[in-house]
Amino acid sequence: MHLDTKGALAVAVAKVPEREKLPAFVQDLVEHEEEALTLLSYQNQVVPGLLQTEPYVRATFDSLYPPLDEEQAEEWVSGRISRQKLLERKTPRPMLNFILEEVVLHRPIGSQELLRAQLRHLRSCAELPFLGLQIMPTTRRTHAALDGPLVLLEKPDHEYLAYIEAQRISFLVDDPDQVSVYQQVYGMLRSQALTPEETKSLLDDLLGDS
Repeated sequence: MHLDTKGALAVAVAKVPEREKLPAFVQDLVEHEEEALTLLSYQNQVVPGLLQTEPYVRATFDSLYPPLDEEQAEEWVSGRISRQKLLERKTPRPMLNFILEEVVLHRPIGSQELLRAQLRHLRSCAELPFLGLQIMPTTRRTHAALDGPLVLLEKPDHEYLAYIEAQRISFLVDDPDQVSVYQQVYGMLRSQALTPEETKSLLDDLLGDS
């Protein structure tokens, strides 16, 4: 199907079921993410998807190689934005914590203006009472998560899962012993990162609001 306008493309994408708009490698995560009681995330390259502005989402997908075709890109953008409904869920209210590398705050994916808008969005998210945001300084000499990104989820039955993703490949871990290791990693990472209040101050400095 050839689509000549973004309007027609948006209409076509809107007709696709929400789950099918997501990349195959992330669908297992989203199935549990939607009902998670607790979500703990560490990212080292980009802002976590749940906290991305739509222009930042588009810029990250524009950076993928091989490039996505236009229709697939629109579906993935729509799918990622729809995941952010988790932040609006009130019953039960999820408890969220995000740790990201300081370098992410300086990587101008898309443009400097786009990055600045993303930083301002992060600063707003940092004020949400159910959300913790922490930055891992590049100057830290010890780092518990050098192996890469990590997401931990608490299911409604209070079972924990770990989600690992890299280069469009992902897997869920439900083995209690292995999940316990990842929980220890995340716990140490939280102690090594800036506190939420220190993170707010850093963002204020970057935005010139201090």
